[in-house]
Amino acid sequence: MTQAMYEEGLAYAESNFKDEHAAHLHVDKKLIREKFNMDGKKVLDFGCGMGGMSLWYATNFKCQVLGIDIDRHHVKIANDLKDRHKVHNVNFEVRNVLDQPLDEKYDFIVLNDVAEHIHLPILKRIFQALSKNLANNGGIYVSYPPWRSPYASHVQHVVGIPWCQFLPEGVLLKMIEKNNRQIVGEEESDLLQAYKGLNHLTNSKLMNALEGSGLKPVYRKSHSFVNKFEPFKNANLRFFPLDFLVTKEFVLLEKAA
Repeated sequence: MTQAMYEEGLAYAESNFKDEHAAHLHVDKKLIREKFNMDGKKVLDFGCGMGGMSLWYATNFKCQVLGIDIDRHHVKIANDLKDRHKVHNVNFEVRNVLDQPLDEKYDFIVLNDVAEHIHLPILKRIFQALSKNLANNGGIYVSYPPWRSPYASHVQHVVGIPWCQFLPEGVLLKMIEKNNRQIVGEEESDLLQAYKGLNHLTNSKLMNALEGSGLKPVYRKSHSFVNKFEPFKNANLRFFPLDFLVTKEFVLLEKAA
C-alpha cells in the first residue's frame, strides 16, 4: 500500500464515518437510527473494511464495537482513524471467523456492503459461524446492493454506465481494464479484481445462503429511487421492472424459534 493509497483510503473511511450524507451510506444511517437502538449493546461489524461505519456506530450509540476484516490494509486504516478521532469504545482486528472463530456473543452483527463480495458457499459457512455468536434476542443486519441495482457492479463510477453489469461480459471487462486502477486493499487490489469477486447477490441467493444457519429474516426493506417521492416513501417496490431501481436491500435476521 503506497502512501497515496493510504491517504486516499483514510479520507474515504473518514468521510463514511463523519458525513451523514455520504452517497452510499446515508440511507443505511437513517434506517439504523429509525429502526434499531444499539445503546448498551455489543456490536460486531463483520467485514468492517476501513472502519468508517464501525466508528459511526461507536460514536452514535453507547455501545461496544468490534470491527473485523480479513484485509490488513483496511484494518490498518481503521485503527489509525480510531486513534485520530480518539474513539475508545471500538476495536479492530484482522480475523477470518472460519479459521479463528469468535468466542463472545453479540447483540448486533452487521454486514454492511460486504455480503456481495463473498463467494456464496463461503457466505453460507459464515452465516453458520455468526449464528453461534449471536446473543439471545440479537439480530444480524445485512445491507447490500442487489444485482439489478444500478450500482451493483461497483465499477459504474469509472465505466460511466449504471447497470453496466448487464453489458456483454467481454465488453465490460475491456472497459474496466481500460479504466482500471489500484484500490486500497490486500485482498482486492484493483477494480478488475473487485468486480470479478462479486457474487451477483440477490434476495433469493441470500436466503439460500442462510440454509443450515438457524437464521430467518424478520425484516426486509428495499430502498428505491422511487422512495424519494412522498406517496412512495415507505414502499418496497421490488417487482419487475421497478426492481431495477432498487439501490439497496436491508435485511434483519434473527434466530429461528
